[in-house]
Amino acid sequence: MKLNHLPMFDVTLPVSKEKVKFRPFVMKEEKLLLMAAESQDAGDVFNALEQSITACTDGKVSCETHPMVDIQYLFLQVRGKSVGEELEFNLLCGKCNHKVPKTLDISSIGVEHTPNHTNKFFLSNDVSVTMMYPKIRHLGILSQENATLDDIYDVVAECIESINTSEEVYDRSNSSDMEFRTFVDNLTSQQFVQLKEFFDTMPAIRYQILFDCPACETKNRINLDDIVNFFG
Repeated sequence: MKLNHLPMFDVTLPVSKEKVKFRPFVMKEEKLLLMAAESQDAGDVFNALEQSITACTDGKVSCETHPMVDIQYLFLQVRGKSVGEELEFNLLCGKCNHKVPKTLDISSIGVEHTPNHTNKFFLSNDVSVTMMYPKIRHLGILSQENATLDDIYDVVAECIESINTSEEVYDRSNSSDMEFRTFVDNLTSQQFVQLKEFFDTMPAIRYQILFDCPACETKNRINLDDIVNFFG
């Protein structure tokens, strides 16, 4: 038996600007997320996130179609409406590993926007590149302990929306993934740095916590900028 008694909430996604409705997590999704968090496996976390977000938005939002930051922001909104705005977890001192309890108000976490951020870069007088925002699966690739330079180049290539030359426009409809990857492989170091700027300055969820360890008095700074940090 399925009861249609769940409240619905509205949210505007920060990157796509899409307005969507969502419901809170139900128990089966809470269990899925808890198991993923306990496994400490990035793949399990991203799979649980995909299933939960898709279910809570009735299939309107997917990790495969929406930018990573939209998914991260939406997850925080759903979590806040599901189990409360306050997130309780332990911080670890970087020197002595002493655990320090922390309560964080989810509503205080927002999306940071960098002034003059752009998704279009002129690599030469007649070649420009338009970028698109990475998906959650790209974060999963780069979060692996054994991530390689090839993985980084693959992600950059997959985030190219189009390549514009004086003669033709190459986009996802007329070019293969391999062609975009070959393009990345043949960039100069300076051109690659230009594309890297897109990722360095794109909208992101960042939250910094400063605390003094009560055990050894070490001053700690922790950046919460990974969706895994908010699974607790």
